[in-house]
Amino acid sequence: MHPHTCWGKKHLCCTLSSRSNFTRDWANLGGDGPIGLIADLVLANDVADYLRFRAVCRPWRRSSPDPRAGGLDRRFLPRQWIMLDKAITANPRCHRFLNISTGECIRMDLPELDELRCLAVTPEGLLLLLNETTLVVRLLNLLTRQLIHLPPVTTLLTEDERAMLSMGEMSLQVYGVGLADDASTVAVYFADPRVLVVAKPGDECWAVVYDGTLLSTVSSAGRFYCCIGIDVMVLDMDQQPRLVMAAENSSSIRFSEMAHSVHLVDNAGELMLVHRSLYRDSQNNHKRKYEVYRVDLDSGTLVPAKSFHGRAVFMGGNRTISVAAEAFPSVAADTLYLGCDFSERTGTGRYNLVDTSNKPIHNDSSADMYPCSIIHCLSRCVWGMGNFE
Repeated sequence: MHPHTCWGKKHLCCTLSSRSNFTRDWANLGGDGPIGLIADLVLANDVADYLRFRAVCRPWRRSSPDPRAGGLDRRFLPRQWIMLDKAITANPRCHRFLNISTGECIRMDLPELDELRCLAVTPEGLLLLLNETTLVVRLLNLLTRQLIHLPPVTTLLTEDERAMLSMGEMSLQVYGVGLADDASTVAVYFADPRVLVVAKPGDECWAVVYDGTLLSTVSSAGRFYCCIGIDVMVLDMDQQPRLVMAAENSSSIRFSEMAHSVHLVDNAGELMLVHRSLYRDSQNNHKRKYEVYRVDLDSGTLVPAKSFHGRAVFMGGNRTISVAAEAFPSVAADTLYLGCDFSERTGTGRYNLVDTSNKPIHNDSSADMYPCSIIHCLSRCVWGMGNFE
């Protein structure tokens, strides 16, 4: 990893007293010493800090678990990191990664992208990669560089589709991906064929769970959630993989699949849902309305919410991301930011849940870009380039 840059607010740092000038044998604090405990505390904060800790010396590495030794270990997932656009360097494989909790930004070289195309990024920060010639699928931990082997997509495609994909005449698209069953299983929702499939590392083929339309997907706290209509479903892996009801729509929430959309988001560990609806105002003009609900998994209901608990949510057609607003001076708390794929963005660039105010975006060249993702919108706002008036 390259030296980091902090794009958010400044953080306080502590320095040792100048009187602490005696020598310590830091390398030999392992064994029954405090190194194991320190490693656990560092890992609980961020896996990037844990990797820096292990890089100090060989004894420290011997006293802490190797993050690349196992399969999908939840402890070593880059949970708070998202991949931004390519870094401005001579190396086309170099990407920027942003910590959505602290504002730290790092640059990383990804040689895996020479042969593998990035299909999607999981909410846990893993990259879903595809070799379009062999159709093999891999999952890359961008920080530990662990490459996890998954089944090829061969059985999900027809013979003609496989040929078109290998010749570059077709591009496989993913609408949603995440981890399930306490991070032991990978769930992928493909666009074409429109099917939800699951597999564990080492499996020979994908298992089909659902072959219909899912309106939103997200993984949270080791479980995979999706929406059928406005009902929230959860992937149950106890016996045969299946979708079961997690929170059912009450009759008071009117939903039209043609005119409305729903968006699940993991808001710092709390599962929430944004209902984007269409209505007519007093002058008979069509307007958009945004209602937010907390998904109460205990009662199986959607509970109206009036805030994001001080966080900000960036919402796109296929992906929604929650960030710590206090880490970014240009981002407002309890505010919903719309991605470029929403037509009303020029009229409602951001919507505040507390006072229900909205501000349009003017002179935003990103709206004319194609493709334009929610990540692009987030990047512009984080770096203060979004022009809200």
